[in-house]
Amino acid sequence: MEQMSLFKDEKKKNDSVVLSASRMTDMPKYYPDVLMKEVMTRIEKGVDVHTVVFWTKHPDAILKSTMTEFINNLFSLGIQCYLHCTITGMGGRIVGSDGLYMEPNAPKASDALAVLPEIVELFRNPMRVMLRIDPLVKIRNNVTGEIFSNFDCVKSIIENSAKAGIKTYTISFLQSNIHKKVDNRFKKIGWSIENFTISQKRGFFDRIKSMAGKFGGKVYSCSVYGLEESRCINGYLLEELHPDKKYIRKDEPRKRNLCGCTHSIDIGGWPPKKCFTGCQYCYANSSYHEPSI
Repeated sequence: MEQMSLFKDEKKKNDSVVLSASRMTDMPKYYPDVLMKEVMTRIEKGVDVHTVVFWTKHPDAILKSTMTEFINNLFSLGIQCYLHCTITGMGGRIVGSDGLYMEPNAPKASDALAVLPEIVELFRNPMRVMLRIDPLVKIRNNVTGEIFSNFDCVKSIIENSAKAGIKTYTISFLQSNIHKKVDNRFKKIGWSIENFTISQKRGFFDRIKSMAGKFGGKVYSCSVYGLEESRCINGYLLEELHPDKKYIRKDEPRKRNLCGCTHSIDIGGWPPKKCFTGCQYCYANSSYHEPSI
């Protein structure tokens, strides 16, 4: 009887899940009601939710009253919240003489960085917020030959986010010949993606680690060939950060090369809901959006 009870307890532990909202579209900004409904429906059905992982380029959307109430309620229910906040330095920024917007409807880096102290307070621990400088890009105008890279923004992003207590960062590099829809989009807008060599990736990565290291921060890479693999959704970390140190299953689906992410359930839906931030490098949406700013 005792062995049977232990088996049931272990099975119950293994049923604890992570909900991801969402890798495929910016749910906190454009679909907050859907996000909250999807999470609460699962909770009401008895799903043992360990952590809800939010993903956004719009941290101000997290600070809307309904969303802050929702996050505080989740914590009160013993459900942890974790945030991936992306700031690349390309939001609202004109690139080249032809007036290209790489992230037409994303906030300016300064505006996104300004609300990070409130974000950290809401998530109750700076380690529950990962800042994504993702991706780093280098592109060339096919007519003028102009080259643009957002690497010049990295130092400022790290310095200002560190003031809010941010300690963890992740980066990736925009590469051609990975997603055909992205290559076709750049061809249509008259720019070409300049690929980084492995040596260049390692060089940039080391420089960024040095920048973050000055503030006690750590840098990881997201499925970057030539760099060490890591986990954007890290079950070991989420277990350690959970207020009750609650156990979580650690299996890794390995859906992408070099992706060590812990199993999660993405609630963004398929096909992906349209994201109106309109990033030119987006691989989840087949079409790009004209800037509305």
